[in-house]
Formats: sequence, C-alpha cells, structure tokens
Amino acid sequence: MKRPNIIFIVADDLGFADLGCYGGREAEFGPVSPVLDQLAAHGLRMTEGYANSPVCSPTRFALMTARYQYRLRGAADEPISSKSKGSTTLGLPPEHPTLPSLLKQAGYHTALIGKWHLGYPPIFSPLQSGYD
Repeated sequence: MKRPNIIFIVADDLGFADLGCYGGREAEFGPVSPVLDQLAAHGLRMTEGYANSPVCSPTRFALMTARYQYRLRGAADEPISSKSKGSTTLGLPPEHPTLPSLLKQAGYHTALIGKWHLGYPPIFSPLQSGYD
C-alpha cells in the first residue's frame, strides 16, 4: 500500500469560515482560497478542534506534541521574543517526540516552511524536533 503524502497547514489568525472549503464567502474578485479549497476537496478536512491557547506558540506546541504546553513548559510563555534567545528552558524540548519526528521515524521526509516560534536555535531548532 502506498503511503499518503501529508501536508499539514497551520495559519495564524485564520477564522473558522475564512476559507471557501469551510463556508467562507467569495470576495468581489472571486474565491478567496481556491488552491486550499482544491487541496481540501481531495484530502482530509478537519472540522472540529480545540485551540490550546489564543496565541500562536502554545497552540503550535500542542499541535506538534499532542500535549498541552504547560505539561512540558516549552511554549507556555508568549511571545517568544528576542529576550528568549539563549534560553535553555523556553522552547520545544528536542528529546520530546513530535509529529515530524514520528513521521521521520516512519520514513517520511519532513519540512517546515514559515514560522517556527517554538524556541531559538541551536537548542530549540526545528532540526532538533524532526525536520529535515
């Protein structure tokens, strides 16, 4: 059986009906998210969920680890700012399993494009959490 390709899209400040595939209305120029709508039509579209926090870092932490951020203290403080650079405690612990590290163990190639915001390199680099 062929393994599926997986694209996991996380967006900041996206409302529940901002995309057409979730009931968003068209703008004057037409559909607002035609490419994402097409991806959703041919893939898995999640319709229920719980945001772990109203800000991005704790929510990203929960999505990556399947744990509440306060369980590991990794991204409990928001925002992770330049004041956090060099911190050895504020970030996603590299030894903790993550979605990308588990996918990598299963033979997938992994990539992160865009915002990490779960700690500063080198200690808390995406490369330490399962990304190629």
